[in-house]
Amino acid sequence: MKRYRKNGQALILVAFGLLVLTGVVGLGIDMGYLRYLKRRLQTAADSAAIAGASELKTGDYRAAALSDSKSNSFEDGVNGVTVSPSHPPADAGAFKTGDLSNYVEVQVQQQAPTFFMRVFGVNSATISATAVAYLGNSKGCVYALGPLGGINVNATVNAPNCGVIDNAVLSVGGGCINAASIGVVLNLLGGCATPPPVVGIATTPDPLAYLIAPGIGACVKNPSPINNPAGTVLTPGTYCGGINVAAGNTGPVTFLPGLYVLNGGGVSVQGNSNLTGNGVTFYVTPGGSVQLNGTGNVTLTASTDAPAAGIPGGILFFQDRGNNQGANLQAGNLLLTGALYFPSAPLTLGGGGATDYVIVVADTINFNGNIDIGANYSTITGGSPVKAAVLVQ
Repeated sequence: MKRYRKNGQALILVAFGLLVLTGVVGLGIDMGYLRYLKRRLQTAADSAAIAGASELKTGDYRAAALSDSKSNSFEDGVNGVTVSPSHPPADAGAFKTGDLSNYVEVQVQQQAPTFFMRVFGVNSATISATAVAYLGNSKGCVYALGPLGGINVNATVNAPNCGVIDNAVLSVGGGCINAASIGVVLNLLGGCATPPPVVGIATTPDPLAYLIAPGIGACVKNPSPINNPAGTVLTPGTYCGGINVAAGNTGPVTFLPGLYVLNGGGVSVQGNSNLTGNGVTFYVTPGGSVQLNGTGNVTLTASTDAPAAGIPGGILFFQDRGNNQGANLQAGNLLLTGALYFPSAPLTLGGGGATDYVIVVADTINFNGNIDIGANYSTITGGSPVKAAVLVQ
């Protein structure tokens, strides 16, 4: 009788142990699934925050975040998913900086079903993940946007602190190109490039696509063609027909700070004229072009603050996107500080002395003279006009 009693007790203990083991295994399965879902939610939140921050300058941050989260299989309002983008971040206390205008926060949340935990009355669990991205200075400084042509290097180009992006072919002929990084969509011709370019990258969109063309005001008095040995001082405004400096001009031409709208023309400089301008921005409408082909000194520095709504500080030349007329910046002694933005046109850039920063964005780019490209944007309110989103939380 005692043996039977002991056998029965053992059977009860085994059954109880199996029940406990089943519960532990079930709980482990549920917890493993929830951890897996948490990782997926975090990945979606990270990606959505970057997508949202990337659109702060160019579009709808909320739509971008929601679309990106959907592409990661978490669509707002579907299968118990809630995607909540916020700008500025909802949890502002998590940041020590007082300026949150360049931050986007995204929370992705889902009601996840349980399996074995239902035995204990727990049918679902709320899982969430939060990420914050910041729109900061991009490391890029040279962009060839066109699908054909690309960048042609016939000199020494030094851009040690920023990146070069080529949406077509990088052709290195009689010179070398040195940069922090070099990315090429199609191919590399020639070999003098440091570091070795990464070939086969995805096409990069226009990094300054968010710029808004300024309004065209009434024409100011235009002294073109300028030919004054005593010197000429120009004030900001709309110059109908552009600004033309005659080949025989011997007096200096000075641009006072501000925005110069070149309507129906551009800037043309021949001969030995010397040009200076500190805190200036030039907008070239369709029909005009920039031709700095003289042998004189040209020293131009972009506005540090926004010269007009839709144009931030740091933009020196802004040629209308509907204008495909080529630009030539090849003066004798060229000192340019600012963004050279010719998105639909070929740009030929001659040699130049070192300045704090230069950003080159054009359809195609020809480097015909030795140039040092700096990347110190500390003088610009808001930093570099070219932005990139980075994850900060």
